[in-house]
Amino acid sequence: MIHSLMTSGRPRRSILLALFLALALVAAACSDDAEGADASTGRTDTISDSGMRITVQEADGVTVHSLTAPEEVFANSTHVIETENSLFLVDTQFLLPNALEMRAYADAIGKPIDRVFITHEHPDHFLGSEAFDDLPIYALSEVVDLIAASGDAEIEEKQGDFGPEAIASTFVTPEVVEPGTIEIDGVTLELEKVLDAEAETQLVVKLPDHGVALVGDIVYSGVHLIIAGNPPTWIEALQGLQTAADQYPIVLAGHGMPTDPSAYDANIAYLSTVSELLGSVDNPDDYRQGLLDTYPERGMAPAVDFAIPFLFADS
Repeated sequence: MIHSLMTSGRPRRSILLALFLALALVAAACSDDAEGADASTGRTDTISDSGMRITVQEADGVTVHSLTAPEEVFANSTHVIETENSLFLVDTQFLLPNALEMRAYADAIGKPIDRVFITHEHPDHFLGSEAFDDLPIYALSEVVDLIAASGDAEIEEKQGDFGPEAIASTFVTPEVVEPGTIEIDGVTLELEKVLDAEAETQLVVKLPDHGVALVGDIVYSGVHLIIAGNPPTWIEALQGLQTAADQYPIVLAGHGMPTDPSAYDANIAYLSTVSELLGSVDNPDDYRQGLLDTYPERGMAPAVDFAIPFLFADS
């Protein structure tokens, strides 16, 4: 498996992280034209003052709120599922200000938060947990162990990259949740473990009665993928999700806007291109240009550079 990009500390990455953060200053100005409502689906999209994109859509009796950070800071998507009497959340953002904004947004809905799920151990998904440290937070056992082992080092490194105002000074080690079926406020959740995709272990949360699949970083929506996993096994994970695509028309990605099952084929095609390029080029410039030329419509182009130090370690 390709070494996890989100937990390895190489000098080139710090430069790229700084680039992502600097470019975030223009994100809100560049995304205003995405605001609006879709009368056919009832879905609404708004942009907060910080540049966070907030998408709200109904799903057969539950309301799905998705908060997506600017592309220039990884386009992290975190989700608030509103049931009749409560909320549950999936992932906690990366930058502390975004996590605090997510918490304020959830609190403003006016319903108690039952729990928070963390899909996997990459810091852009759990470092915002400080904003939710008064709530039950859950993850799969392997993810709990990895967060406990790496959390302090991630804080130290990321504060060095971004500054102490941007990165939380504490994190929550989640409680263990097992794969299986649970119920929250009358809503059935199917919790599944997926191995060897973008992360070694990832939690997928499905709402079978509402057609919603929260798939974490197995899916990137509309943005370039951070190649933190092995493309062939990542493709297998996507193909596994495809088997139930008809049952889950709402697909909530870990990066990028809420989408639909067409994202599975789009991600498979992207990963196939990555594999082809890694087998046919011998330098990062050709690899980068190959992806940018093949997928000019995808945002977050710096994600391609983010992976290059690991994919071409000898260059």
